[in-house]
Amino acid sequence: MAVAPAPVPDLRLGLQRLSRGLIAYGIVGLIVAAIGLGALVWANGRIGTLSDRVGTTVDSLATTVDNTATALNDASATAESFTTTIDTSVAALTSVADTIGTVRDDLRNLESQLRSVSILGSSPLNGPANTVGNIATSLESLDGRLSAIGESLATNRDSLARNAVSLGALGDSTAALAIRLRSGSVEDSLDDVAVVITVMLLVFTAWAAVPAVGALAFGIWLRRELERAGPLRDVPP
Repeated sequence: MAVAPAPVPDLRLGLQRLSRGLIAYGIVGLIVAAIGLGALVWANGRIGTLSDRVGTTVDSLATTVDNTATALNDASATAESFTTTIDTSVAALTSVADTIGTVRDDLRNLESQLRSVSILGSSPLNGPANTVGNIATSLESLDGRLSAIGESLATNRDSLARNAVSLGALGDSTAALAIRLRSGSVEDSLDDVAVVITVMLLVFTAWAAVPAVGALAFGIWLRRELERAGPLRDVPP
């Protein structure tokens, strides 16, 4: 008795399911690619708006920094010119202190001479001598105080000169910062960020679209080929 050959399973059912899966994958991939393309357009718009805002803000900030640099340089120039005034004042105070010391010594000598005058055993010039002595006494510590003031001014002058140098250096640094802000480096950095984001989104869109288009095209082709082959055969159990 001859044995009947085993029925050959019809693979078209599996291929039909595969075509549906490929078509579904292709549609989903195209949707994802469309979302990526929309995100690219939205991101470029947002970055363009942000770049405009940053440009306006940076320009305003550069103006403020430039004004600050001008103020610092003016303060440095004022402090430097004031050191000259202090030098003149110290020289004047020193000269006055020396003069007062000389006048005081002369008054003491005059007091002694007036007291030394004697007529018939009396000193008729004691009154003027007392007056001259009082004047000399009032001048006793004035020269020292003036000298102390001059020394204090000299010390403050050195500190003021250092402040003038520091203010000048700070003004120059601030002016350099204003120039850097106006150079467009911040805007260029934003442009670089925009380029990086654009490239990444394009790569993502291409990564989603290329296989999706391939899968969709292959799925449609496979479905058409199955339709040309005719209806599916029933596979016996």
